[in-house]
Amino acid sequence: MHKLISIYLAKLVNKALFLLVVAVLTTQIIYAKSNFLIWPIYPIIESQDKAAPVWLENIGDEASIVQIRVFKWLQNDNKDQYQNQQEIIASPPIVKVAAGDKQMIRLTKAINIPDSKEYSYRIVVDELPVDLEKKDGTSSVSFKMRYSLPLFVYGKGIGSGNSVDTKKLNIKNPNARPILNWSLVKNNNKDYLEIENYGLLSVRVSGFQIEDKKYKSMAGNNTFGYVLAGGKLAFDINQDFKSLLLENKPIYAIIGQDKEPILLIKK
Repeated sequence: MHKLISIYLAKLVNKALFLLVVAVLTTQIIYAKSNFLIWPIYPIIESQDKAAPVWLENIGDEASIVQIRVFKWLQNDNKDQYQNQQEIIASPPIVKVAAGDKQMIRLTKAINIPDSKEYSYRIVVDELPVDLEKKDGTSSVSFKMRYSLPLFVYGKGIGSGNSVDTKKLNIKNPNARPILNWSLVKNNNKDYLEIENYGLLSVRVSGFQIEDKKYKSMAGNNTFGYVLAGGKLAFDINQDFKSLLLENKPIYAIIGQDKEPILLIKK
């Protein structure tokens, strides 16, 4: 088993595999038939916390090896970008989970997040079944499941807003919220709605609303487009949507069923 894990870890440095990971991260969630339950799906590390747990439960019929990696999540050129990092450490990074068992993965801060800052990461969970039954005596590793989770980590002075305490904290800072501007941009003769977030908190945008019309819109391959704090992202639009934008009518970002839409300010 240790030999297999060592072989696989060596393969991780392969540039092609890293590019494959980046390609997978461009979707909100990508997975094949999954044998795992994962929770919470929106982990956070508040400023006063040193770590956060993510639980994996093997609901399949056989043991599996699971690998957990954490990538720095940035936005440049209107696209999500991912980098290797050592700021958040997943422990254990690789684990064998027996059928019916649960395993806690601890996500630990290795740095101090600056005050009033939100840092964003992507957690990639790969289920890696190991085939030991090949007739030629070799073993093979293939992806059985891949799951991508967002992780947000906060410095002193702001928080997720998911608790009473962090809501009170954010009220004290007028910028501790998403502050969204919009503009029409063109790339390769195609129109996009560019959203820039000047606020201190990221936001997940699932669509847009103008008057009584709602539009589902994707950012690249993402079903939902996160606009990170200080970042900007380009959303696909159709001709009908573009026509309404040109009329300069108020436009709102839809951010969830139970949350008030956010008014976008034209640049």
